[in-house]
Amino acid sequence: MRTFRRIFEFLAPHRGRVLAAFGLAILACLLNLPLPLLIQGLVDHAAASGATALPLYAAGLLAVFALQAGVGLANTFMMGRVGLNVVRDLRHHLYAHLQKASLSFYDRTASGTIISRLMDDVATVQNLVTGQTLTILSDLGTTAVVSAWLLTSNPRLFLGVLASLPFYVMSFRWFRRRIRAGSIAVRDRLDTIFGHLKQKFDGVLTVKACARDAAEMVEFAGQIHAAHGPRLKLDRLNAGFSSLSVATSGIGTCLVFSIGAFEALHGRMTPGQVVAAAALAALLFGPVARLADLASVFEQASASLERLDEILREQPDVAEADQPAPLAHVRGLIEFDRVSFGYQTGQPVVWDIRLRVEPGMKIALVGPTGCGKTTLLNLLLRFYDPTWGEIRLDGTPIRALALAELRGQIGVVPQDAVVFRQSLADNIRYGAPGADDRRVHAAARAALVHEFAMRLPDGYDTLVGEGAHKLSQGERQRVAIARALCIDPAVILFDEATSSLDSAGELLIQAALANLLRNRTAFIIAHRLATVIDADCIVVMDGGEIMQMGTHRELLADADGLYRQLCVRQFGSPEHDVSKTNSVA
Repeated sequence: MRTFRRIFEFLAPHRGRVLAAFGLAILACLLNLPLPLLIQGLVDHAAASGATALPLYAAGLLAVFALQAGVGLANTFMMGRVGLNVVRDLRHHLYAHLQKASLSFYDRTASGTIISRLMDDVATVQNLVTGQTLTILSDLGTTAVVSAWLLTSNPRLFLGVLASLPFYVMSFRWFRRRIRAGSIAVRDRLDTIFGHLKQKFDGVLTVKACARDAAEMVEFAGQIHAAHGPRLKLDRLNAGFSSLSVATSGIGTCLVFSIGAFEALHGRMTPGQVVAAAALAALLFGPVARLADLASVFEQASASLERLDEILREQPDVAEADQPAPLAHVRGLIEFDRVSFGYQTGQPVVWDIRLRVEPGMKIALVGPTGCGKTTLLNLLLRFYDPTWGEIRLDGTPIRALALAELRGQIGVVPQDAVVFRQSLADNIRYGAPGADDRRVHAAARAALVHEFAMRLPDGYDTLVGEGAHKLSQGERQRVAIARALCIDPAVILFDEATSSLDSAGELLIQAALANLLRNRTAFIIAHRLATVIDADCIVVMDGGEIMQMGTHRELLADADGLYRQLCVRQFGSPEHDVSKTNSVA
């Protein structure tokens, strides 16, 4: 019942078409009822009246069959549209829910699993929605009417029909759980296959560079073979249930004819009544036999709904404020007040972070890999919330701000730049959809994108990204910088943003960024210390804690400090003249 309740929830927005389709299904059900009477008349009355009555009964049967075909076609078309609409709405609802999910959900859920559920499981639900839901309702109506007819006209025949029904019930109970378990097993295997394909396609360069083509073919063949077993088992269950239902229908039909023949021999039924009774029984056995197909589709859809509900029950770790504080003109004052956070309980990644960044300051975060630099930026963006402490923007706790407004004031340039399969202009304005061409071009010029954009086949309208015009790593990095600049944020976050650029390009970008970042707060994660020597403040982290803070010269003066050690590792000597090297500050 829970599955049907969920299905009806999906159907509710389309109740007009559903009611029309239900009316057509009822009409199709009613059109079944004249058939036994026409068959009885054809056998008894036409034979007695001669050839004159034969065309009338034949024409009546043809008319009923024609009406049934027309009604069935209209019903199928109507429910087909409803099914497509439900699938569209369900996928939209799921995708919208996924957009609200926290990063922790994506950290623990394979992308292949998400894709499989969004596409394959929704398609399975569609199979139930497009006809089976209404079919069972009309079949129930047919069963009730035919049962009442048989019971009143000939109780013995009705008892013969009832004698076969327990076999349906027993087979249904036996197959039901096995079909659902088999459906879940098949879909779990599909999750694995989808995840494998995405991972290998994303890493195709590594696969080919390591000459793993043949090995990948063998591995994929193994995964397909592993999925073949559960699929074959499920097909066997479906075939077994369907065959057993057909056999049970045959037994019931045999009982009806046997009882009818006995009744005819004793003069209690005419041949036409026997044939009509068999036709009635067929109307009764038909819906029951369709239970096999319905049960299979129903159990598979139930399994898919369970998997979809796992996503829909997922609640974001980062909740929107009930009444967000207004965010007017942002100055860019950032405060980390005793902030601690761990991705897992009891395992802090950053600990007791106390940092005040004045508007317009350029803060560099340096330290060994895994010391918590990127985590601080993720906390500032509210991808996660601190376990303890508070982060404030212009004195307002960021928990109290609307997520969209907070992130709209922060431009991000990640180390691994992503370019979507869109035009170059749309990639640049991705964070600011309303930006006009003038604003897009200004951001592009500042990030040194304009020159290579003019060399593209269609300029800024050129389709770039996966499956389109391929950009170099340095070009993708500059597009990401232009995207951040187009937002015109109060705060900018750089995660080794210029690491993929050559020396000449980096020098020009540094000059452009120096002008653009004036009066903006900037956090710069740097592995190359030469890029941040001019930062207003360098924050040295290790083990999730702030070990040192100060300017380049102040930190070098501490002979035992971690920063001096890092300089020695990179330059060979703390006295190395890095002032001649580029910096983003």
